[in-house]
Amino acid sequence: IWERDIVSREGADTALVVNIMAASDAPTGTDRAPLDIAFALDRSGSMSGEPIELVKEAVAAATHHLTEADRVSLVIFDNEVDVLHDLTPATGQGKSRLQRVIQEVYARGGTNLSGGWLTACQQLAMHPPMTSGRGHLQRSMLLTDGLANNGITNPDQLATHASELRRRGIATTTIGVGQHFDEMLLSSMVEAGGGAFQYIADARELRAFFEREIGELLDIVAIRPRLTITFPEGMHARLVNTFPVERHGRTFPVDLRDLASGDNLSLVFDIRVKPESHTNMLAPSLALDWTHPATGQPMGLHRELDPLTLADEITAARAPRNDEAARTVALERAARDHREAIRLDRAGRFEESRRQFRSASRAMQAAPMTQEIREEIRISEELANASFAPLDEHTRKQRVFEAQRRSRGRRQS
Repeated sequence: IWERDIVSREGADTALVVNIMAASDAPTGTDRAPLDIAFALDRSGSMSGEPIELVKEAVAAATHHLTEADRVSLVIFDNEVDVLHDLTPATGQGKSRLQRVIQEVYARGGTNLSGGWLTACQQLAMHPPMTSGRGHLQRSMLLTDGLANNGITNPDQLATHASELRRRGIATTTIGVGQHFDEMLLSSMVEAGGGAFQYIADARELRAFFEREIGELLDIVAIRPRLTITFPEGMHARLVNTFPVERHGRTFPVDLRDLASGDNLSLVFDIRVKPESHTNMLAPSLALDWTHPATGQPMGLHRELDPLTLADEITAARAPRNDEAARTVALERAARDHREAIRLDRAGRFEESRRQFRSASRAMQAAPMTQEIREEIRISEELANASFAPLDEHTRKQRVFEAQRRSRGRRQS
């Protein structure tokens, strides 16, 4: 959907919204892909008391949704890393053993986040799928409440590892608990790793999150989808969402997250039309490729998009705007600005951060007014007017989480 489908041939900006809707029928039985899940749980000293007990309860409850076709592993970490439960089938006996060993976990030490997470991923990599001729899901689930202070601590290096693992079929979900973890680190790992980032302000929310997340993984209808969109000559494009994209000339391959039943994902591309084009219409084309969860077979569709019409300036100025597309574009641009504003705030660049929040507000004020738009404007203005001092940790984490959820098409919690 074009925000404006008629623009001036003298050069103009518009936006393209690509909506992807997953099948609404949830897979059942042999129709779904078997799931391998490796938990990497932080047991550093800051998790002592109620948090570690609630984590243990949440993981134990979540595994009840797994069947013998699935496998589960448990890794715990502080400054050291221990594999408490190798990746094994989630039989009744296997789940009982996992619940016994998790009860022995207690909090201590520092936070070797990279060691715990990479060990969990290694569990998945070391155990190939048990069945052939079917799809297969492999997901590491990293939970932490603190800053990485042992092992690899560089965010770029961790994101690179996450990207490489995703190419091997291992996606990463990260869960930050409380107020002391680095939301920019955990969200960047997810952007590269194909999973989801979740902010848990209160550890009592963990059980509901784990059960919901496992349930969604069991409803996957498209594994490792990739959208490839090719723009015609005379059109410059940039993806606003936080999905990995590698530009090859005018072709943009975008690695999406696995899609569950009923998912609706909107990708926003900022478009600039170069002046003096020698045609009256510019039409991108796209291909969507994915793996079928039941059969493991490659699937795909190819489509020519509706063209963008080039006209004289008067005709273009009179052309209507698609309000639904404009709303989606404004919210996605605002989410991008919020992520950047939080990054600047963390870097101590407070004045620049506040300008970025102001930019988010302006992006939405030109959009059709809805309750959602009004609320996001209110939040953006409030943050733009905040004092030149660090924002509180809850605000930082909530803003990054909400921006991630919107950009990656995650369902409401």
